[in-house]
Amino acid sequence: MKIYDITAEISENLPSYGGKGRPTVTELMQLKNGDFYNFSQLKITTHTGTHADVPLHFIDGGAACDDISLEHFYGRAKVFDIPATSHICKSDLAPLNIEEGDIILLNTGQSHYMRQAEFNPDYFALTKEAAEYLVEKKIKTVGIDYLSVDAYDATDFPAHMALLGNNIATLEGLVLENVPEGTYTLSALPLKIPGGNGSPVRAVLVQSQ
Repeated sequence: MKIYDITAEISENLPSYGGKGRPTVTELMQLKNGDFYNFSQLKITTHTGTHADVPLHFIDGGAACDDISLEHFYGRAKVFDIPATSHICKSDLAPLNIEEGDIILLNTGQSHYMRQAEFNPDYFALTKEAAEYLVEKKIKTVGIDYLSVDAYDATDFPAHMALLGNNIATLEGLVLENVPEGTYTLSALPLKIPGGNGSPVRAVLVQSQ
């Protein structure tokens, strides 16, 4: 069995969408200062680093972190390489073996951005037509290797609206470099936040050998 950790580190070098909501870690107690134990405070947003988007993020009345089916974040997943030089179109997805109920993770070659503290607004994302194609295919979840399935200048968020509006969850900020194309078991469970619109996840892919 081989386990691939596809989660970005939560540190000062972690980018945040639009440069907002950067995580902080504050040491409240430390052994080196004579305290009895180490104890830290972590301050993050619900969309910090490698994270899940659930329908409530954009859809009023949509499923929240505490009531969405965990099948969106655990189970068989397909990793596809799509080296991006522009936003991902339907024509990029159509040749892929995408089936109803799939969890698909798109390795576009952007994982290195997840180690750069400065937010990169020129990342590649899904076009509206690509998102609508995935809705037609009736997948469960789509993941991508930067902080949004929508382009930064997409003010109406068409990919989010299409996907989350059809109960398709998204995983954003994945670290897929060095993960070969193939089929794996994914675990990327969101925190159980009542009414939560998203959550950081510890995402791993397990390959049986």
